[in-house]
Amino acid sequence: MNRAQVNSDTPQSSQRIALQYFQMWNTGDSSIADEILSPDWTDHAHPEVTGPRGVRQAVERTRAVQPDLRFQMDTVLGDGDTVAVVGSVGRGARDEPTPRLVWLMHLQEGRLAEMWTYRDTSA
Repeated sequence: MNRAQVNSDTPQSSQRIALQYFQMWNTGDSSIADEILSPDWTDHAHPEVTGPRGVRQAVERTRAVQPDLRFQMDTVLGDGDTVAVVGSVGRGARDEPTPRLVWLMHLQEGRLAEMWTYRDTSA
């Protein structure tokens, strides 16, 4: 479920693009990867997954073994070339979500270029 609200009416705002990234993971439909990800996409938490093709393959592999994996996006902050998404990850309604996560995303030329993941370790 996505409870985060986008704070811009612009169809391809930075916030909307960030949410589309997580929707790919939630739905398993990665057909939008080439549109929203830079050819040089890097997820610093998973440096082995690069570019749109790597993300499409990762989504497919992950959904095959964890079809109930869900990213919960609670807050989206930022505009322009930097967006922060606050949320958690869980596996279906029965699973307790992970501690709070913050994904910091950098955009270049209207596409996601890099992402860093920070986990709340105070719990």
